[in-house]
Amino acid sequence: MYKLVILFLPPFAWATFEKGWQKFLGMAEQMPGLRKEVIGDNEELIFGPKSMNYKKIHELYFDSREDLDAALASEAGQKAGQWLHSFTQGQFLLMVAKHMEATPEEFKKMDRRGTSAQGGVPAAEDGG
Repeated sequence: MYKLVILFLPPFAWATFEKGWQKFLGMAEQMPGLRKEVIGDNEELIFGPKSMNYKKIHELYFDSREDLDAALASEAGQKAGQWLHSFTQGQFLLMVAKHMEATPEEFKKMDRRGTSAQGGVPAAEDGG
């Protein structure tokens, strides 16, 4: 599974941002192949430069990298991307990440190399 991760940076007027973001949600949710969304509002920056105090994190999940790329290239993806740039005035970071997860049973059984005998999340992967 792959996800498109959007980190929204300050400064922006929060009320104006929320209206623009709601419109963005409606547009992004029209992208083909979207399987799941996860949204978080940042409550506290524990460590790091204050300039990196993201206000909102938005993750859009797809079954494969090909599905994610097709969604971005789609008409809905292009419109959502244009609106994203417009309403944020470019104050965001956009990343693609390979999503991996393990259950508690899997990560409790990790060996010293960082891999599970049952195929849990590897500690690191080669290349990309």
